[in-house]
Amino acid sequence: MKYAAKSHIGLVRQINEDEFALHVDLDPYQVVLVADGMGGHLAGEIASSIAVEVAGQYLREKLSAKTGQEAEPDLSDSIVEAILLANEEIFRRGQSTSGYSGMGTTIVAGIVSPHSITMGYIGDSRGYLIKPEGIRQLTDDHSLVNELYKNGQLTEEEVNSHPQRNILTRALGTDQRVEVDLINTRWKEGDILLLCTDGLTNLVSDEEIEQVMKHVGSLEEKIDKLIERALEEGGTDNITVVALQNTGREKRGETQ
Repeated sequence: MKYAAKSHIGLVRQINEDEFALHVDLDPYQVVLVADGMGGHLAGEIASSIAVEVAGQYLREKLSAKTGQEAEPDLSDSIVEAILLANEEIFRRGQSTSGYSGMGTTIVAGIVSPHSITMGYIGDSRGYLIKPEGIRQLTDDHSLVNELYKNGQLTEEEVNSHPQRNILTRALGTDQRVEVDLINTRWKEGDILLLCTDGLTNLVSDEEIEQVMKHVGSLEEKIDKLIERALEEGGTDNITVVALQNTGREKRGETQ
């Protein structure tokens, strides 16, 4: 598996509230997590950090126990349990710590093998699958404008410029109970899984993301180009991009 990841504070924000993690030593699995925090001063940074740490550690422990199994297990329950555990911890910290009340975060958490992708998510950070035939958004934004769009109240153009496009309908850590959406899909050698925060997708179109991922050089160069494009469009938010390319069982890459 090839992998690359990078997070940039952007050109406007004073703090980077995005967080990501890659766990690539769980052969034949890799775990990838991306979170975009929200809340008062520093609270968003705390929420996203807790999400990635708690969910990542839980999945490490679960997958370590599964290593060596001949049949590929259903990992959906593990993803849901990891995200719910992170939700409990963020909510507890928000209730018990002054200044952290109401903090929350998005999360996209994925387990990949050479054959399959299992992902759980909450919020508007996204997962894409880029294949030779095109790009497919795997996640469905839990946002106000997406609900209005699906109900026919906004056009696609209005969604992209709507002043309330950052309002979430679901977030991790803001409520004691939360619903996790799941994705299970297959992928093949050469396919790329891309996870990112809305600091990228609010400024760079899916069409341009596809073109960069298909035509720019190495995986690291592709990610650098996407972040460069978001910065050129104003860099109004933190930008985090993580990519994994299916190359069979081989693992190599770098984070930035």
